[in-house]
Amino acid sequence: MTRIAALNKPYTEEIRSSFDRVMGAGVPPLLLFTTLARSRRAWNKFTAGALLDGKLLTLRQRELVIDRCCALTGCEYEWGVHVTTFGKAAGLSREEVSATLDRPLRPEMWSLEEAALLATVDALHERATLSDEEFARIRGYFDDEQVLEILMLAGFYRTVAYLANGLDLPMERGAARFSEYRLRR
Repeated sequence: MTRIAALNKPYTEEIRSSFDRVMGAGVPPLLLFTTLARSRRAWNKFTAGALLDGKLLTLRQRELVIDRCCALTGCEYEWGVHVTTFGKAAGLSREEVSATLDRPLRPEMWSLEEAALLATVDALHERATLSDEEFARIRGYFDDEQVLEILMLAGFYRTVAYLANGLDLPMERGAARFSEYRLRR
């Protein structure tokens, strides 16, 4: 049982169509989506971002930002959805997925670019800002538009974590769990 009841079928044509745009035609919407859709305003604002279009970041870069944001915020719900749905397509190995959960970050696990990307997410999570050195580091690998996309993506998934954690959403069926990927060291 969620803290706010999810929208139930039958969905209006407008809502069903928007779910199909996000999920793919005929794919059942996530509980997060059906819960947000209880409020047309919340759903419209949530889907207005278009940060998952693949125009500025590769799938791998995008998923590293999302997985790390979700791991740092303890948002197992969204982390599990993304690891399960996009991890393989993004080329993330089991060890790399596990490393998104590491605290502190192990930069040796990643290319220099990916380590800079993940360190950016960590700094934003911890301090909500980047030092001049941290900004120069990420700017060494990404142009202005990409940096803005990274900042927006990290912020958006922090918001997703607030939603999923605040609503205490139960895990989606078949979604990865933190416990499956935490390495015992």
